[in-house]
Amino acid sequence: MPTILLTNDDGISSPALLSLRRVLEPLGTVITIAPDRNYSAVARGITIDRALHIDPLTFGEAGYYGNAINGTPVDCVRVAMLGFFGPRPDFIVSGINTGANLGDDVTYSGTVAAALEGVLLGLPAAAVSVASREPRYLDETAAVVLPLIRRAMNEGLPPRTLINVNIPELPLSAIRGVRLTHLGRASYHDRLVVESEDGTHNTYSMKSIKNGGADHEAGSDFEAVRNGYVSLTPLLFDLSSEPGERALADWDLTDLFAEARGQGR
Repeated sequence: MPTILLTNDDGISSPALLSLRRVLEPLGTVITIAPDRNYSAVARGITIDRALHIDPLTFGEAGYYGNAINGTPVDCVRVAMLGFFGPRPDFIVSGINTGANLGDDVTYSGTVAAALEGVLLGLPAAAVSVASREPRYLDETAAVVLPLIRRAMNEGLPPRTLINVNIPELPLSAIRGVRLTHLGRASYHDRLVVESEDGTHNTYSMKSIKNGGADHEAGSDFEAVRNGYVSLTPLLFDLSSEPGERALADWDLTDLFAEARGQGR
């Protein structure tokens, strides 16, 4: 049977992780390695300044075995790949995250980052989120990801590609289906707010403000979830830019380097 690594960024005590653990049971041997606390919005952060501490434990009413790590979601994937806590995984599932991971905001997400780490290590992966911080229907709606993950496991995914799944905050009977989508744009913008002013310096805080216009882009993940569909978005990790290479192809790098050396004397 295949080995599935289950992780998240909300921490091993998250009820949403438990919902996904139950769903994955028929698909293979599930190894759970997750942060010991909430590590939301850490993106692809890793721990390099201290040793990681790992606690074996059980969670949920079924007493599922797992490991809690005082590190990031990406740390969890990297630890799993060492093989100390069971076979190296064949597939990585990250989630269920409480709160949607849509549009450009996926670049901040620890949930998506854990799946991305799997992709970089040559493994197929899925990130799963629900569009609520306090989801009410997880035990029934988590089931919608089962056929998607089964299909990805059986048929594979393109190289360096993960699937990003977002579930609307609806009961299963109200979900209208699944749509293949592209990433929308960022859903938040920032502004600085003066907290205090004493004549010598100001104290500021940064507020992230929801941008409602992001929800309306046709074919986007935002539109699908807003209209009651599960959003299925394939994400490709390839930061190289062919248009950028073409645009910079006429730069005379020899002359530019000679100029730099001349200024350095």
